[in-house]
Amino acid sequence: MDTLIVNACVITGNDAGDVHPSGFVRLDGARIAAVGPMTQAPPSDGLRIVDAAGGFVTPGLINMHQHLHMNLMKGLADGMLLEPWAKDFSAHSRRMLRPEQVRNSFRLAAMEMLRTGTTCVFNHQSPFPWANLHRDAVDLIAATGLRQVLAVAFQCRTPKLSDHPWDEADATLHLGRMIDEFDGAHGGLTRMALAVECNAHHTEMGRSSDSLVRAGYALARDKDLRVAVHMSGGTLSMRMGFTKYRRQTGRSDVEYLENLGVLDHRWLLAHGIHFSDQDIEKVARRGAAVVYTPTSESIRGGGLGPWRALQRAGITCALGSDGPAVDYSVDMVEQVKACCVLQAVRHGDPDAVSPRESLAMATLGAARALGLGDEIGSLEPGKRADLVLFDRSRPHLRMAGDPLTAFVRGARGADAKLVMVDGRAVCADGHFPLVPDADDVVALAREHARELARAADFERLADPRWPVAA
Repeated sequence: MDTLIVNACVITGNDAGDVHPSGFVRLDGARIAAVGPMTQAPPSDGLRIVDAAGGFVTPGLINMHQHLHMNLMKGLADGMLLEPWAKDFSAHSRRMLRPEQVRNSFRLAAMEMLRTGTTCVFNHQSPFPWANLHRDAVDLIAATGLRQVLAVAFQCRTPKLSDHPWDEADATLHLGRMIDEFDGAHGGLTRMALAVECNAHHTEMGRSSDSLVRAGYALARDKDLRVAVHMSGGTLSMRMGFTKYRRQTGRSDVEYLENLGVLDHRWLLAHGIHFSDQDIEKVARRGAAVVYTPTSESIRGGGLGPWRALQRAGITCALGSDGPAVDYSVDMVEQVKACCVLQAVRHGDPDAVSPRESLAMATLGAARALGLGDEIGSLEPGKRADLVLFDRSRPHLRMAGDPLTAFVRGARGADAKLVMVDGRAVCADGHFPLVPDADDVVALAREHARELARAADFERLADPRWPVAA
């Protein structure tokens, strides 16, 4: 049945920045049919009516950088800088994971994101040695109703990884077949992308090479896919991380892609904390997009990226949460607020990145980075009916002033009351209509998390780090 949402504070997220303090949204099946003020609301005959009671209705939020297997590892990495986290925690725990644990983590991650208003995720998939991993990611996440862009790792033999079973031609063939099978699956809920890890750290470790990058890029170009990569992140230590590898190689991560002749609009550059002015100029000229993960970078002591400069350069900017083993949260409302406040700290300017600009990084800017700006990212007629109704009756949202600012600075993901993807309710009042065994997913995840901590010898990381009063 078609739906009419009434009495809503509609934050459209369109280019004009239209906000209707008392507005409506009409859905015809999976598409948005009309948006506007209540004075222009269509007749309600034959429609399912949703009374928003003054609540915020926003475009569905888009998490542009997440590692969904990490939901089982949440809460164990306090106090670690990024480099030891990656080497001693993340890589080791990933080796200990079993297929059934990863499958349940996919479902748990999807539920957590839907519960907090995320309707689309860019799933930067880490490599695992299981044949059906990507099919599991496609089917299990789609079954929850969450929209997904699944980025599969382009990996093959390199001079330092001589035992990998694929050469570049094999990787291109096998991944190409997978992309053809899954791109557009489940009625378009699933889109495909590639992850080509080629920053200085991965290259120095032997996980990448010039020819690997060129082959991965060629596949992305031939299939018209986006390509994700971690870029210019971590600490500024001379002993490890970004500064160490820049001194060794004599170039930045952006300069590497530029020198290989592959940097273009297909690239999604995650983090970008240490971009120089020259890096920013190259990214802007080549049309690549950059993804900011503000709480992840802050909690690891990685720094505050130059996001005002990126935006002023005309670069397409997006927001993500990163994996919850890096941080704790995949709440994109939290990321939108953190973007504003952390950039204000960096620049000494409360409006360094405005609430409107920050929200756009989780909606229309993110959609455009994915090449899906005509489909999702704003509440406009003809677009997919991906939207969120946030309860505005709670005490912390009883405020006057600009509605958009009130939402960005005051709302929480947990305020999401109704989440819709393609016009279908996927989370309603904290329940998941498409996941009848949601409680079992959570209970099993607790068990799997304990098993993983034991197997990885990480149980000690769950001990209190701070003095406990006697």
